[in-house]
Amino acid sequence: MTTIATSLNIKDTSKLTGLSPSVLRIWELRYGWPCPKRKSNGYRSYQQHQVEELKRVADFVKAGNPISTLIVDGLPKWPSAEAAAPASRKLVQARSLAAPANAVEAGLHQELLDALETHRTPMVRQILQRIFWTVRPGDEAQTALVPALVAIAELRARNRALPESADIVGLVKERCEQLLRMQRTPSDALLIVPARAGDEALAALTAVILCFRGVPAKPWTEMREPTSACLVVCDGEMMATKRQHQIGTISTLNSEAHQCLADLLDRTKPLAWLTVSAS
Repeated sequence: MTTIATSLNIKDTSKLTGLSPSVLRIWELRYGWPCPKRKSNGYRSYQQHQVEELKRVADFVKAGNPISTLIVDGLPKWPSAEAAAPASRKLVQARSLAAPANAVEAGLHQELLDALETHRTPMVRQILQRIFWTVRPGDEAQTALVPALVAIAELRARNRALPESADIVGLVKERCEQLLRMQRTPSDALLIVPARAGDEALAALTAVILCFRGVPAKPWTEMREPTSACLVVCDGEMMATKRQHQIGTISTLNSEAHQCLADLLDRTKPLAWLTVSAS
């Protein structure tokens, strides 16, 4: 006759739920759940109903639900079916970007998106560094730089902001500045103006993409207004006021009103504002 255990230690509970012992301890400490009984030796003793609830919570977390919304006042709170839909965590715009033709670069591109989508910021940092070392400079924008900024903006728009996203944005900006220093930029290069503080990485990346498309460009870093043709870039809602020498607008995410980063990467799409600049 098989005896079914009525309680389990933390190691066995971890195996059954797929949650590491450290995660179980952190949830208990931070959210007050699960709160297993303790044996005389101080070890945790999980009941069967707690194990089943942990399995259910683990499934919701894998589907993209933040743990902070699943444990409320020390008890599990089950989301509605609509809120629990797995698609809620999926990156749409970032994954619609064209993957690199090179198989190795495409693999790195996929790894990066997976890490961004699942909020593994340390892994995002590691993959970016690997790409900076191994991918050709002309391919970095498509492989990593554009996907990173688009994914971060998309996660923020969905109220799922990437932890420590400012560090990743700073890393992208720093790499773009390095790539721009490799370019011979003429004094009359097209100016890329950040719409507001925080848009500097987008400005630098836009300049990088344009330079590799054969359009000399450089980010505008001065406080005064530019005195020649410029593109204004914005990582959020675009300001209504148009600058005096502004010939176009670039946003991080897709927009019906103007071009976005994905449009710049697509060499089949014309840069309509270049005609304005030349006239």
